[in-house]
Amino acid sequence: MNAPTSWLFTDTSRYSTRSRLLFIGLSFAIGIATFLLYLAVWYACRSRRNQLQNAERADDLEAGAASPEPECRGMTDTAIAALPTFKYEVPAVVPGAVADDDAQEAPTAADCAVCLGQVEAGETVRRLPKCAHLFHAECVDAWLRAHCTCPMCRAPVGPPSAAASKKDGTPPAEAPAAATATAVALPPV
Repeated sequence: MNAPTSWLFTDTSRYSTRSRLLFIGLSFAIGIATFLLYLAVWYACRSRRNQLQNAERADDLEAGAASPEPECRGMTDTAIAALPTFKYEVPAVVPGAVADDDAQEAPTAADCAVCLGQVEAGETVRRLPKCAHLFHAECVDAWLRAHCTCPMCRAPVGPPSAAASKKDGTPPAEAPAAATATAVALPPV
């Protein structure tokens, strides 16, 4: 029978076959022990991380139950209809303005961040009261049915009177209903 030709079993080495097998076995055992130690550390860290996440979830649930305002999942159609709507007008060029070579000759239309289209003159738009961002009315209505924040800045969208609150925190005086029904066209943001 032929002898194996592996480097492990060659007789030209000064170490015996038994010593070489012992060395390989110990190396393998150390490798497995290192891997098992890694798994134990990973499992301990994962368990600790899960405990912290569960504690945070419990705190969030307790805070959510204690807060008077539940998480916002969208606005009702009546709340959306209460937001100011008007026909968009392209802002006029100021006659006394200094003309730069880089400046455009004619003012451009605003962009709707929901549909990524331009808002042209005469289209129905809606301006959000707190942040004054401008969108196509039908685009932002669809957004607000699913969210209660501005699509651009994520500011909470509330009733138009909420934007008129004073800086010191006192509520504003009640405005007549006719004054809140009309909106003034402002230049795009």
